[in-house]
Amino acid sequence: MTEIAFSATKKLNQIKSASITLGNLEQICCVTDYIALVSAVGALIQDGVIKPMGKDTNGKAPPLHSKYRIIRNEQNMMLLRAEIMRLGPEFNPSGYLNNLSTYEKHRELLHMLIAYTRTGSIELENSMSKNERAYAIWNNEKQLDDTICKSMLRFTGWEEKLNYYNTPEPFMDYLCNGPETKSILILENKDIWFSLRKIFMENRNGCIVCGGRFDGLLYGEGKKATREGAIIDYSSEGFFARPTFEYWGDLDYEGISIYMKLAAQYNTTELSIRLFVPGYLAMLEYARALPADPPQRKTNQARPDNLDGFLGNFDAAVAGEIRSILYSGAYIPQEICNYPRLRTSCTQSSNL
Repeated sequence: MTEIAFSATKKLNQIKSASITLGNLEQICCVTDYIALVSAVGALIQDGVIKPMGKDTNGKAPPLHSKYRIIRNEQNMMLLRAEIMRLGPEFNPSGYLNNLSTYEKHRELLHMLIAYTRTGSIELENSMSKNERAYAIWNNEKQLDDTICKSMLRFTGWEEKLNYYNTPEPFMDYLCNGPETKSILILENKDIWFSLRKIFMENRNGCIVCGGRFDGLLYGEGKKATREGAIIDYSSEGFFARPTFEYWGDLDYEGISIYMKLAAQYNTTELSIRLFVPGYLAMLEYARALPADPPQRKTNQARPDNLDGFLGNFDAAVAGEIRSILYSGAYIPQEICNYPRLRTSCTQSSNL
């Protein structure tokens, strides 16, 4: 059954009358020219969906009858079952035979997948990105995000057989040792990432930053780093071994929330993200030297429920100082550690 015939059959089954005129049939077939209409009507007759009535024709060449009887569901369902039996065992024909309505929903995408596996089986041996695979099969790079497509793949057991990889949203990073990079500092804000990058580019092998050794920098772009699986996806490709990670952000409720989400999400032997405590201690030290109190937050920020978990990374005196700053409505941005201060605090490391 052709795609045009299948689509027309579904529409014909919804018509209450026992017959249909050629003019209405043309509308149902949605064809662009007369030759296509002749082909579609012929397919419907051959598949037993319609049957010519009377002797009147339209007077064109080749002629078509002016009226057709609609052959009802049972025979059409028999044709559908016969089509399902030809799917092949790897596409769950028994499941579809018990769920004909599901087959009707999946049919178009399923047949494109089947065609791809039979003509592009060699391509399946080579991995490609998710969107690349979707385009190769369905000519739609977003098709694998479609609900019906996901349902079809689950139903047929093809969820894990398409041999594609996900492409996480890229981060801006600087890796001194490329795939051999061992220790990465995640930074909430762009300015401090850029300033440290300048210093790392001068030192090449990495640096000791405020006492912590790193040979890689990652710009977390605020909350972007907290997207589900973002860091593990980032660290799963391109490294000989997964690097270790530490996080350094603003000393305010939002920056704390970002870290606590990361710490909760990555708390396994496979990957954990520690707080870069020396960076926050440096921020506090510079803040103490300010001629006035730290600035007030310009926007309202909700206090994190797990604030105590963050403060537990510091000794009691420092934790109390941070709590006092935050409860007063003040904050300390990362930018307090400006480029000259960072240059002073950084030393070259040759044995990372």
